[in-house]
Amino acid sequence: MNDDLWVIVAALMLPGILLMALNEKGLYKEAVPEIEPPPFYLRLVIHMILAFPFAALGLFFYKRAGFHSPVFIQGVDGLSLLLGLLCALFNVAVYYLFFKKKTTAEIFEKLEKTRQQVWISTRCLYGGIVEEVIFRFGLMSFFVWAGNFVTDQPLLSVWIANLLASILFALAHLPAVYQMKISVTKPILFYSVGMNMVVGLTCGWLYWNNGLTAAVLCHMLFHLFWYGFEKIGHK
Repeated sequence: MNDDLWVIVAALMLPGILLMALNEKGLYKEAVPEIEPPPFYLRLVIHMILAFPFAALGLFFYKRAGFHSPVFIQGVDGLSLLLGLLCALFNVAVYYLFFKKKTTAEIFEKLEKTRQQVWISTRCLYGGIVEEVIFRFGLMSFFVWAGNFVTDQPLLSVWIANLLASILFALAHLPAVYQMKISVTKPILFYSVGMNMVVGLTCGWLYWNNGLTAAVLCHMLFHLFWYGFEKIGHK
């Protein structure tokens, strides 16, 4: 395992993990006000325990899966930026034009309030970097490697891996929905799973074609666009 690359991956992940551990204090108080949140150091350690094994998985398998160095700067181009913006625009359209109409005003307000409590820096550095290391660099690389033993069609192996990683990415967001203590309806499940699948598949395609940096930028642009729309677009 490349020690220099391990240092780079750890350095990229730590700011997002730190921000999430800090941000979680307020999120705990909103979701479960009757329970004292775990201390900061414990929240930090939990996120490190959850994230770093997937970073190690990626470092071990990304070359074996056929992803070549430099995995972080392989090629960010206009298409990467365009896909990030289109992904964000599609999400905003579905969220405000479809989902908002399918849920009650009380639940929608609760969802808005909870999401806006997550700092934009946390969304970008944890969502954009840590989640991409976990689900694309770690899990998708592993699934491609495993898929190559099942099929001799590299393209099929990549898309199956992308689909599996995206499904897990979408499912990983569901516990946060249930912690809000709202009635989890079919539209909520459809939106949460469906839109996170769209983000995951888009980032997975970019990871395969352009490298991890392209996937990270796509994920960050998704959050930045929606944050801008929160501030000026739907009022």
